[in-house]
Amino acid sequence: MKFYLSLALFIMSFTIFSGSLLADENKAEELVAIQQMIEDQNLCWTASMNGFVSEYSAEERQRMRGLQLPENWEEIWKAHLRPDFLAKDGRELPPTFNWEDSGKVTPVRNQGSCGSCWIFAATAALEAIYKIQMQVEYDLSEQQILSCVSGGWGCDGGWMDYAYEHYRDYGAILESAMPYQADDLVPCTEEQYPIYAEIDGWTAIPNNVNALKTALLTAPVAVAFQVYSNFDYYNGGCYWHEDVTQDVNHAVLLVGWDDNMCNGEGAWRVKNSWGSYWGDEGYFWIQYNCCNFGTAAALLDIDAVAINAGQDLPEGNICDSVEYEFQFTAEGGIPPYTWSCQVGYIPSGLTLEPDGSLHGFPTRAKLNQFGILVTDATTPIPKTYIKYFNLFVDDGFYGDANCDCTYGLLDATFLIDHLYFDGADCSCSYGDDANGDDVSNLLDVIHLIEYLYMDGPPPFRE
Repeated sequence: MKFYLSLALFIMSFTIFSGSLLADENKAEELVAIQQMIEDQNLCWTASMNGFVSEYSAEERQRMRGLQLPENWEEIWKAHLRPDFLAKDGRELPPTFNWEDSGKVTPVRNQGSCGSCWIFAATAALEAIYKIQMQVEYDLSEQQILSCVSGGWGCDGGWMDYAYEHYRDYGAILESAMPYQADDLVPCTEEQYPIYAEIDGWTAIPNNVNALKTALLTAPVAVAFQVYSNFDYYNGGCYWHEDVTQDVNHAVLLVGWDDNMCNGEGAWRVKNSWGSYWGDEGYFWIQYNCCNFGTAAALLDIDAVAINAGQDLPEGNICDSVEYEFQFTAEGGIPPYTWSCQVGYIPSGLTLEPDGSLHGFPTRAKLNQFGILVTDATTPIPKTYIKYFNLFVDDGFYGDANCDCTYGLLDATFLIDHLYFDGADCSCSYGDDANGDDVSNLLDVIHLIEYLYMDGPPPFRE
């Protein structure tokens, strides 16, 4: 009996092993055919065997393309169109733009053998806009949507609006609360954990190049497109496939563009959810107007806090007799706002009050760089935003050689002593440069004397 059982196990193992070898052989043949097609059509992308193809069968990979649009999706989507957004469509747009460059896109995730691409695209969009507009990076739970949203079909598919509705009506929890398991039978436990992100709504983006670019200038956008089987082998370059169907079956995150890609035809930069071992470290380029790319696009709306000030604050001067004063203001969230210095240091002599008032008499000349944190009154988790500022503090007048914040004969004698009698160096940045030529010499002494006694021009810097 043991012999027959062992024989049966051996035959079963051999069958599985043989099937695996055959599948690998089929994948290798398919790759060769794709590479030949790329060469024959002189396309701009490359194909190779990757961990994604090696790990999953063709059937599993097909299931992972889990976007399922409802029959009335266009009616639902059009309800989110905004005329005021369309009015922005004509503005001048840069030839290249990519949120990766500023580090505002969260890491590539892996949806596993589950048709949850629609969840990963929606969640990636929410993570990105929080990182851009609130300066916080969250790893949000895709499993929450997979387990708790009954509108979708779980691992058998869905579309981004199901996730958006949940983020608007309930909110998003962290990945650590409900870790992703690629299983739609995992119980929903979201009520046990705090909400970290939510949206007010979303704006539908028409599927044309300028509209998508305009939306991207605000934040990355979740979109749908048609994936063909050869896309599984994508390794780099600008993907293109002749459209043979109007269907869409996969959802991804659009993060940028480059008009110079694809032999000048232009391409989108896109974050996928098949792990970093697929494609260009989890990303890909795809030519404009290819594969119905951009279908069902939407830009999220969040109640963000933003600081109303440019990066360069008004200059300070240690010789000013008037107190330096600047009032930070913000918009969004729920006032009142609380302000604090989060990175670096406030300039010496100045004080930042909790109400956002920056005031005082600066005592040290330098370029000060610091990050200001604003916190709103939302409970239980307040909204926050960090912005970085520059504040230059000057140390007096040009030509104020003895640094006493006045012009007089003492400045001229200080310069003469410094230049010709080994006197002390000027401790002010430009105190020894009265004529603004970046050199300290006799001409500065002459300039000061002419100003003081012969109605000459005041010391200045060109």
